[in-house]
Amino acid sequence: MAEYTIPAGTDIGHVHLTVSDLARSEAFYCGILGFRVMQRWGDEAVFMSAGGYHHHIAVNTWAGKGAPPPPEGATGLYHLAIRYPTRRDLANALLRLMEVRYPIDGASDHLVSEAIYLRDPDGNGVEIYRDRDRSEWPRENGEVRMGGKRLDLDGLLAQAGADGPAPLNAAECDAALKGLPGWEGDPTQLRCTFRFASFPAALAFVDKVGGLAEDLQHHPDIDIRYRTVHLALSSHDAGGVTQRDLELAKRISAIA
Repeated sequence: MAEYTIPAGTDIGHVHLTVSDLARSEAFYCGILGFRVMQRWGDEAVFMSAGGYHHHIAVNTWAGKGAPPPPEGATGLYHLAIRYPTRRDLANALLRLMEVRYPIDGASDHLVSEAIYLRDPDGNGVEIYRDRDRSEWPRENGEVRMGGKRLDLDGLLAQAGADGPAPLNAAECDAALKGLPGWEGDPTQLRCTFRFASFPAALAFVDKVGGLAEDLQHHPDIDIRYRTVHLALSSHDAGGVTQRDLELAKRISAIA
């Protein structure tokens, strides 16, 4: 039987946690980490996300309100990992934790990423991190080499406090475009052209794009020419392409 390889574009969509107190968990994930509530199932579950996705994290009390945590030394969740788009975003998250005096368990430079570790109110491990660009990942004998050096928190915090998302440089933009078939551009703007069988079909597509843009609170330049739709993405407040543009481009391609 041939070996099966999981597709390169596969990722993990969401995590669902058993907790003892919904309000306490919501105060942590939304009030401190900044997620947004997308849906509530009565007083039993809350679904939260970043950027309007249906949910990245869900919490429930189906095991019972006030349920005890699992015992030490048992199998189960080690930690969930939340990846931030840029180093500046991770720095701002760390600054937020410091402002509310929320304790952290540790911080590591893994060579491929920079990570900070903490626990939610139920004791679930939480890693917040940012990946370095893949071109920076060290490799040895064909394998990615990771480590656990002490993270320079002062150096990270020096990136915090700037308003708005950080623009991508040329190398980051080129790397991102490889994962966005049909899109082209440079650090100033992403562009893509979509063609449809009819004018109503083009209008329907633009309507869907409008919904995605509202979810992300980030809006493209749209040019409709009969059955052809030209889209251009740029974060004008940042002076170029940012992770917001990449996320919107990815979502647009998924509905085209």
